[in-house]
Amino acid sequence: MEDILILAITIAAGITAIYAVIKALGFREYLGGKKAKPWAIPREKLLKRLLELNSEKLPFTIRRGDKENCDFVVEWKLADAKWYGIFSKHRLTKWYKAYILLDDERKTARYLEETGTIEWVYGAEGLKPVIKREQAFFRGRILFAKEYEVAFGITEEKKLGKIYEYMFDPSYPRSIIKKTVEEAGWEFVQVTSLKHVQKPVHKH
Repeated sequence: MEDILILAITIAAGITAIYAVIKALGFREYLGGKKAKPWAIPREKLLKRLLELNSEKLPFTIRRGDKENCDFVVEWKLADAKWYGIFSKHRLTKWYKAYILLDDERKTARYLEETGTIEWVYGAEGLKPVIKREQAFFRGRILFAKEYEVAFGITEEKKLGKIYEYMFDPSYPRSIIKKTVEEAGWEFVQVTSLKHVQKPVHKH
């Protein structure tokens, strides 16, 4: 009887492990479609709204993801002069990237996140960020990762005030994008598999 019980537990553990692997690979992920509103706006209008989120005040940018075979890519502004200065001064330690695919049939915006480490090194052109993609690289749904700072000083109006405020927290761009998506009547779904945010390849 004891042997049968041990065998049953072993089999159950094996099935659980296999299911976890399958789920991690994205084969059984929920891809959206249940929470979209009947009045969801057309895909082209949502594309425009997401691009219009770009602002000089935000530390991230939303660009078209043609090279990555998705609709949009979200990234920290490492190449932007203003934000590069803030990033380098405070040695931003994490890079962030997200992919968005707008599934018109399901009226769902699928969102996949990536993060890794940044190392700041001095070279001929001064201090530069080196992205360490292979070290501590993660892809999927980021739950906890935050770097936040507020600096106060003398403003242009010669008054004491907030000079800048930045939030290098994946939930920051994600929450702004999610709000825009849901206000458009679409469903926002985070996924863990890259294939779920890539456009289908049409064979001729």
